Amino acid sequence: MSEQWFYLVNQDTKGPVDPDALAQLAQVGTIHRETLVWKEGFAGWTPASTVAGLFPEPSGAAGAGVAIPPPPPPPSPPGASPVQQARGILSNLGAKLSQVSELPTMSGIPVSEILMGGLRQQTRAEDIEDVFNAGTLRTTPAISQIPTGWPIPRVFWRILGGAAATYILLRLGYTQFQNPNFIPGMIVIGSFVVPLSVVILLFELNTPRNISVYQIGKLLLFGGALSLILTSVLLDVLPGSGVGAIIPAMLTGVIEETGKALTLLIVVRSMRYPFQINGILFGAAVGAGFAGFESAGYAFGAESVQGIFESIWIRGILAPGGHVIWTAMVGSAIWKVKGSKPFAISMLVHRDVIRRWVIAVVLHGIWDMDLVPQLIPWFVKLAVLIVAGWYLVFAMLKQSLGEVEEARARVAV
Repeated sequence: MSEQWFYLVNQDTKGPVDPDALAQLAQVGTIHRETLVWKEGFAGWTPASTVAGLFPEPSGAAGAGVAIPPPPPPPSPPGASPVQQARGILSNLGAKLSQVSELPTMSGIPVSEILMGGLRQQTRAEDIEDVFNAGTLRTTPAISQIPTGWPIPRVFWRILGGAAATYILLRLGYTQFQNPNFIPGMIVIGSFVVPLSVVILLFELNTPRNISVYQIGKLLLFGGALSLILTSVLLDVLPGSGVGAIIPAMLTGVIEETGKALTLLIVVRSMRYPFQINGILFGAAVGAGFAGFESAGYAFGAESVQGIFESIWIRGILAPGGHVIWTAMVGSAIWKVKGSKPFAISMLVHRDVIRRWVIAVVLHGIWDMDLVPQLIPWFVKLAVLIVAGWYLVFAMLKQSLGEVEEARARVAV
């Protein structure tokens, strides 16, 4: 076993991570020179600046350790509790995932507060209306007025709850009166409720507030339909896609992620959207439209009303980890490369765009692939993919918000 390192973040012990992961954490800024680190064999905690090769030594600096009163060292990996071992494994895997994708780690991201904090805030109808009053020439704030840090979204829960309540009413109407006129509404609302809620979450996280509801609606509906058309064209050009085996499943990922990426060209030329976080939101909107229309098609093709219920329920639960975030990844890369420059087709083959497109394709392909179901149940595979996908999305959001803060600081100087 290679040496394992632990480090402190706000007095919380993190790790274990291997030396390569520790170096990656230092590179992305999670670990600083003054961060306390420890490994088995050390008498106590020591600043990361004393670890040979972890940081470039400033001129004239000595490599000696710094004697400070250390807190009790963490247990070595073999004697760690199951919870500590699990956290260490997840931290190590996360660092590796960040290293492969060249993204920052999750350190410092208040995930639970972002996702759940809004439920603790009282929200009036006027507050919701104010959230959507954004993105026009008159309502977009100046860069100097963009708030820093992570917003606490609260409206997406209300949208999810309201749409879910609407679906329940329609289903209750069908159950009570056996009136088939309730079924089309159930299919539409049930297919779009979760993808739309994820888009609203990312809309609230778009701190520049420079994207309007009109643009989101255009990409959700028109963009979702256009992406289906482009995907259908590519399916005719590249036959052999499908689910189950490796090659058909990966080919499905290639075709569908390409079709959705090309759809983003309808908005990428606008100079009003220079931030990577804008691309995340635009990509999510296209992916949500694609997912909603696709789910509605599967529900419509069910052989019974019970089959419609099951299709909507299952695809709704899985929707947060699918098309919405896959296209958001590709959109983030396109806008990261474009920035405030005029768009050029050559940007689509930039290494960052290709890398994140490949990540989306791989996640999509594995989603559609049968991975020895006797050993890996389908729900375990999808759960891992959803967690990995959102890890990457939050890492991209962290990188995006950092870019927004840098732009704000440049204006302030």
